[in-house]
Amino acid sequence: MSVLPIDLQTMLAQMDRVGKEQAVQKEISPHHQSLQATELSKKAAQDDHSVNQAHELGEGVEKVKEEQEREKKRKGAAPKKGKQEMSDKKQKEFFKDPDLGCHINLSG
Repeated sequence: MSVLPIDLQTMLAQMDRVGKEQAVQKEISPHHQSLQATELSKKAAQDDHSVNQAHELGEGVEKVKEEQEREKKRKGAAPKKGKQEMSDKKQKEFFKDPDLGCHINLSG
């Protein structure tokens, strides 16, 4: 299909409208972004100046904390001297390799 002279006349007459529409479409995107940015900044300012309602945590977190405190009290309240002395001895003793430090490798 070729372009006929009548088609060219119609297209040339509407070129100014096409140019205006394309310019408007190019301007819409930055304008829309600027509107969203202003709305976002207003919302952030409002959130900064408002007091948020605290959500109730339920009993789950409190029970865990209470159980941890009970475990700490059980472990710290009644340490047996025999076990404590044995653990001290184990901490003081450490494994010594009899061959460690006796042989020096000079090759490498």
